[in-house]
Amino acid sequence: MTQFQPSDFESLPCDFCGADEPQLKYTKRGFSIVECKKCGMVYTNPRLNGAKIGELYDADYFQGHGFDTSVNYVKEVDEYGAEKATYTLNDWDSDTILSMLSGSKGTGGGARHALLEIGCGTGVFLAKAREHGFDCQGLELSSYAADFVRNMGIPVQTKSIEDAEHAENSFDAIVMREVIEHLPHPMESLKTIHRWLKPGGVLFMATGNYDCPERKLRGSDWFYFMPEGHLYYFSNRTMSKYLKKSGFRVVRVTNQGDMLMEMLRKYGILEKGHAAPRNLLKRVVFHSVRAVNHFVSSGMRIYAVK
Repeated sequence: MTQFQPSDFESLPCDFCGADEPQLKYTKRGFSIVECKKCGMVYTNPRLNGAKIGELYDADYFQGHGFDTSVNYVKEVDEYGAEKATYTLNDWDSDTILSMLSGSKGTGGGARHALLEIGCGTGVFLAKAREHGFDCQGLELSSYAADFVRNMGIPVQTKSIEDAEHAENSFDAIVMREVIEHLPHPMESLKTIHRWLKPGGVLFMATGNYDCPERKLRGSDWFYFMPEGHLYYFSNRTMSKYLKKSGFRVVRVTNQGDMLMEMLRKYGILEKGHAAPRNLLKRVVFHSVRAVNHFVSSGMRIYAVK
């Protein structure tokens, strides 16, 4: 375990409501995970300061050797390159975004939908979205990871949300997969993202589900508690409140993970190019499985419309 010094930490009030009334919920690896007494938001406090957090996202992190050993973004690039014809991870997300954009005012005249992925890592999601017809670009703080994206021929800026220069109404879709929990100030970031989206544009996010049964059963041993880099832990309720406060008019929060969507594709329930089955029986199976999964999944998928 990395040894941190007291000077490496900072304490902040609740990002959502501004109250400074944290109540201790869990401790893990010397970090405190607290809940705001006023609004119920759960966050790491005190947390590492910005400089120390930046040090976490080195090459080791993207190779699966950082504080989150469940991800290996370099391996994803290799798998995508080797299995390009059959690689289906994230296809369903692109299909769902496209279905939500159909008939919107964001893009017209047959133009390609403009998509920005924030925290795009090594770029596999962007490469898949490009296959679906999106005009893609990325935003990624790590120069190491951004080089993988550029090697795919996709433009990417190595900047934070705060420093990136995008005009209002620039994008039809913005994606943040497993990113919002890392952001120092998610409310400020969501308001910026809202400005960048065109009217009718879609924000798609994935993050952990704080209210999942696994967290309730395992407590501080819940796998998603990684307080070095995971600064916020959202429930359906707090996520909906964040999005509505930051200006989004349509919010859909569902507890689903990547594995479920891949399983439904594997067994022919979901077809490529469609957000839901066209066959009535398959549609019943699809919605039934998702309804059950909603109550047990440790992950959230979020769709919000400007």
